[in-house]
Amino acid sequence: MNLVNLINVEPFIYGVCFNGKINLSILKGENPTIIGANGAGKSKLADIICGKVTIKSGEMNFSFLPKGVLFKKGTIIKAGFESAYTMADYSSMYYQQRFNATENDFTPTVLDLLNKIDNPKKDFWIKKLKLESLFNKHLIMLSSGELRRFLIANILMQNPEIIIFDNPFIGLDIDTKHELNQLFTEIANQQEMIFIIPDPKEIPDVSKSVIPVKNMQVLSKISKEEFLSNKEFQQNLFPTLSIKNTTLPIPEHTDLKPFNIVAKLSNITIKYPTRTLFENLNWTILQGEKWALTGKNGSGKSTLLSLITADNPKAYNMDITLFDKKRGTGESIWDIKKRIGYISSEMHLFFRENQPCIKVVASGLFDTQGLYRQCNENQYEKALQIMKIFGIENLANNLFLKTSDGEQRLVLLARTMIKNPDLLILDEPLHGLDAINKNHAKNIINQYSMQKNRTIIIVTHNPENIPECITKKFELL
Repeated sequence: MNLVNLINVEPFIYGVCFNGKINLSILKGENPTIIGANGAGKSKLADIICGKVTIKSGEMNFSFLPKGVLFKKGTIIKAGFESAYTMADYSSMYYQQRFNATENDFTPTVLDLLNKIDNPKKDFWIKKLKLESLFNKHLIMLSSGELRRFLIANILMQNPEIIIFDNPFIGLDIDTKHELNQLFTEIANQQEMIFIIPDPKEIPDVSKSVIPVKNMQVLSKISKEEFLSNKEFQQNLFPTLSIKNTTLPIPEHTDLKPFNIVAKLSNITIKYPTRTLFENLNWTILQGEKWALTGKNGSGKSTLLSLITADNPKAYNMDITLFDKKRGTGESIWDIKKRIGYISSEMHLFFRENQPCIKVVASGLFDTQGLYRQCNENQYEKALQIMKIFGIENLANNLFLKTSDGEQRLVLLARTMIKNPDLLILDEPLHGLDAINKNHAKNIINQYSMQKNRTIIIVTHNPENIPECITKKFELL
């Protein structure tokens, strides 16, 4: 039985045009995966199915809705990065607030939000997605993996007819990813699902078919087995990048004093009323070293990095040295940030300024989340130069919030590297990227590492995403 039918559908999307009309049918229990390169149109197709897009012509119908009814609130829900904004007012929060206990009290806890949900299977989903340990955590304090688990549970408890999972595995450690993959299989007999995936390696086991999307064109649906066995078709779906110049910009700050120690953290302890993140932690990072920081979801990786990036006020009461200067001896957070380029999923969540992408990239020169000053011609040239290196110069004038999650991540990566900093901190930098862009981003990181005295800290749960330049490892248990 057909669950979804799109017959000769021509959508109306401002500024975006699908190539040809869309013809697509989805069977009950098929749980298909929409797959394609970053910016190919995957999320736009999902928005059409969700009823978020006006239809110029053609026919759409759903087995669970009366004929002619294209949308009923709550019947089809997309579970993606932006779903967090439906649970709390992120416009009233800011990134550094995550590490300020006195200000976190004004944000809801996981338990506060769960208590608002009336669902007979609430306890079942809480146990299935292991939310008990998160009850007393404020929403703003959740790691990207923890937030992903909570978002999925929250949407499952709304009992929609179809859930469209957009990149459900990003941010999850290996064990949690495996458990979620199994969960999708377990609930398939009671929940219809559609997945949006940019990498063939992440297609869930429960998917029986693949809907390829390329260059804003929805191609013919094929079985998962046929898709995975046809390497030539996969390669054609993900076009190779043609980048002529990959020379990184000249470092923005060349007048800073030299240093030997990037970071030295001595006997660091961070405790909360219900848990201890780490106790008597010691870590020294010397100039030129390349580190991988590892650990399960919620182990404290982001909190540890916040001590280095000067985002955590607890650092003033700790024995921490950054760039040869002990914290609290007169340096400002901006003096520290001048030397650092930083990206993380948590930071991405707070980028809500809908500015042209080139301005978002240029804001990296000033360490602000958005551009609030006039750039000179040279600074805009630098922004365009780094965008060309990442192959996203076509996004320069596009509004940031109107681009796909994968494209946003590439824009933020360019922002991170625009000033060619002394220290590059990359917290899950390849989230949401297709296979081609993952490899290209790793190559750029490797190129950065070949410059003299450049230091890297990279966080990832996937060993395949660690660039070849990384030679050291620090693990949080």
